[in-house]
Amino acid sequence: MPHRHRYHIIALAALGFGLLVAAFAMFNWNHANPAVAQEPELPEADGQAIAEFILTESPYQDWGSWTPDRWTDFGAYVQGGEPHGSTIRIFVNDVAQEAVAAEDFDGILPPGSLVVKENFMGSPEEPGDLAAVTAMYKVEEFAPEGNDWFWLSVAPDGTVNAEGAVEMCSACHAQEGHADYLLRYAFGEEPATFFGDPLPEADGDAVMEYVLQTNDYTAWASWPSDDVNIEDFSGLLPGQEPHGVAVRIFVNDRALAAIERDDFNGILPPGSIVVKENYMGTVEEPGDLAAITVMYKVDGFNPEANDWFWVMSAPEGAVDAAGAVDMCIACHAQEGNSDYLLRYQLQVPETAEE
Repeated sequence: MPHRHRYHIIALAALGFGLLVAAFAMFNWNHANPAVAQEPELPEADGQAIAEFILTESPYQDWGSWTPDRWTDFGAYVQGGEPHGSTIRIFVNDVAQEAVAAEDFDGILPPGSLVVKENFMGSPEEPGDLAAVTAMYKVEEFAPEGNDWFWLSVAPDGTVNAEGAVEMCSACHAQEGHADYLLRYAFGEEPATFFGDPLPEADGDAVMEYVLQTNDYTAWASWPSDDVNIEDFSGLLPGQEPHGVAVRIFVNDRALAAIERDDFNGILPPGSIVVKENYMGTVEEPGDLAAITVMYKVDGFNPEANDWFWVMSAPEGAVDAAGAVDMCIACHAQEGNSDYLLRYQLQVPETAEE
């Protein structure tokens, strides 16, 4: 065979092999990176367009919110203040949530970020009817002196009351200490504005001071009983090692509120606290309190164990063990346990499963 033909055959074979490799690589890429459903196109910097977007095209109530932190449970109705309602609820679009979660986040939300606040005149327990909806929408080059935020206030039916570079909004949100003009959220750091006592840092002494003095755990409720969790958690229960022969469980409001939400996913949010009293006697005659053990969920503390911070203390609060306690993690991580809980099976609402 002439050399020239031989070279042509070799070249064609190499080309075919290259195309085969490329096709295989594309096949793998497509399977490793499945198509992602795209959000509706973001609106222009216009009040009516934004109102239509958040109320109809991409309903804000389908969004999530900021990750709960030490200061605020963003999944709940929370206390508000003027000029907003006495009670508010905050929703955040994916653009903003994904930016904050990125490792290289620099503390400034990107264009396309949308934060919606529902405003109510009642209390967090009884908010009443929706009074107004306010929104912050970051539009590139809209108002550089105000971090490009476009402000919007609408009635519940979508009627626009104020829009654009609203001076009252900009002035209030520009106060010193606010993070990128946000009032209630500072990307995990202490915000300039919050209500009530913040939850403790991830520190054993701080946690015990909180549950014994700042927010006395004995005033808390416990897990509700249901078809799966048939025990009466309001009183003493039989226990076992390494806890007492009898135990009593208390759960903070943040955890109890989370399990009642329609979108609860079976994992308790940051800020959840579960306190267990340990007694050496029987349920009928428990004797004196022997020890207190605490599970406290702290965002980012220990992701491989669902971020639980563990504390074991004497009754008066002297800490015997705290942190990522191996013995606690190993026991509570047993197969079948629900988010590291031993005595309670967290239930996912049918609406959240759909």
